[in-house]
Amino acid sequence: MALIALLVGDTVVNALAFSGSNYLFSMLQSSEADAERERHDKGIEQLQAAQAEWFRKRTERLDWINEELRRQGHVTQTFRDVDIAIHEYALATGKTLDPLGREPRLSDYYTLLDGQKNH
Repeated sequence: MALIALLVGDTVVNALAFSGSNYLFSMLQSSEADAERERHDKGIEQLQAAQAEWFRKRTERLDWINEELRRQGHVTQTFRDVDIAIHEYALATGKTLDPLGREPRLSDYYTLLDGQKNH
């Protein structure tokens, strides 16, 4: 349940960032700004989709590890952090699981053009 709340919370934060950036770009009145806004918006949309998929995989992995440890009788606690759960699963079963990788970031989908400031 807590993971679902985190997923929803991250989605809300991303939506607010998306709305705020749209407002800032709307204040600029040039064709270059329109093109840059479109490029930025596409980057944000790709980021949101990637983050939603990453959080879905993370939740599924955590649920699977917790269930597998419970089924095998190794359960001592219910894990809320995937990295700790993967480590504990390896210790309990001797099997290693592939890591999920890092969380997607905006820089994976959108880069500033030359001359733009990065704050």
